[in-house]
Formats: sequence, structure tokens, C-alpha cells
Amino acid sequence: MIKLEKVSKIYKSGEVETTALKEVDLLIKEGEIVVLLGPSGSGKSTMLNVCSGLDNPTSGKITIDEEVISSMNGKQLTKFRRNNLGFIFQQYNLLQTLSVRENVEVGREVSLDPFTVEEIIEQVGLTPNIDKYPYQLSGGEQQRVSIARAVVKKPKIMFCDEPTGALDEENAKEILSVIQKLNETFQTTVVLIT
Repeated sequence: MIKLEKVSKIYKSGEVETTALKEVDLLIKEGEIVVLLGPSGSGKSTMLNVCSGLDNPTSGKITIDEEVISSMNGKQLTKFRRNNLGFIFQQYNLLQTLSVRENVEVGREVSLDPFTVEEIIEQVGLTPNIDKYPYQLSGGEQQRVSIARAVVKKPKIMFCDEPTGALDEENAKEILSVIQKLNETFQTTVVLIT
């Protein structure tokens, strides 16, 4: 469960203050898929970043499964994210010199209780490509590797920052279907912005 209580985020640049979030209250239940929808500049990425501990709120309280992440220091947040959260970004961020299997293994190595690489690669439909390199894959396939790398660590919550933004409509639908299937299969909470 993710709970935001009166969360605000204000960015300061010299004398100028920009309020990205203003006293937001939000409750996301375990196993839900929540989509944050809005135009560019509406605060979606800021919301995702403070919910996941990638950024600190200016004020308010953020709790994930009884842990108040808004009170954690940098080292505590890093450990919390490593053990509990998965991230999928618009850019695939794959290591070009590693195969599909090896890229997913990188995600597995940072987990205390990971899935097997083969199981997750099968879930995202890439078993025939397991030994290929990113340059040998389509954009949709590369994003599925990125998803597999995030999911293999068995996160409680998956944060997706415009995971279909760099894809055509057909591949975007496919990626959203993969994320929904993983949510249903593993009951992973998903917070997705688009």
C-alpha cells in the first residue's frame, strides 16, 4: 500500500518557486494498477518520483507498507528501493554488450528473493531471443527486456514512467498488455504515468 498525506513538492530556482504538487492525498492499494494521466508539465513525473523515493517531497508524509519513506535518509531509501521497488522508464537503459539473459540477470543480482531469469523472460515472451543482444531486437522487444529486468527482482511495486512513449501504437499496446499480465500473475502493484 502507498499512502500520501498532504504531499507537496515545490521547486525553487533563485527567487522563483514552482509548485508541482500541492497537498496531495492518495491511497494505492496492494495489487492495484494505477494510471496517472495528464498533459506535459502537470506533475505526473514529480508524483511518481516522490512516491518511489527518487525525490523527496517538500512537505507531507509518504508511507509504503508501514514504512515512512519521506523520513528516510539517502542510504535508507536506496536500500528500500532495491528491496521493494521496480522501475521501467521510457528509455530502455539496456547494457548493449550484454545479451537479453545477461541484462535481466543484472536486475536479479540486486534482489534478496528474485525470480529465475528464464521464468521472467518467458513471461514477457522473449524466450526465443534470450541470447540476442539489444541491437538485434525491436524497440518493443527491448522494452520487454527492460520490464523483465525490473520484474525479476520480485518488486512489491512497479513504477512505470511513460514506458510506451518511444513506441508505435502496436508495440505500446503489447507493452501495456505485458505489464497487465505481470500484475495479474504476480500481484505486483503498478503505478504508471502516461
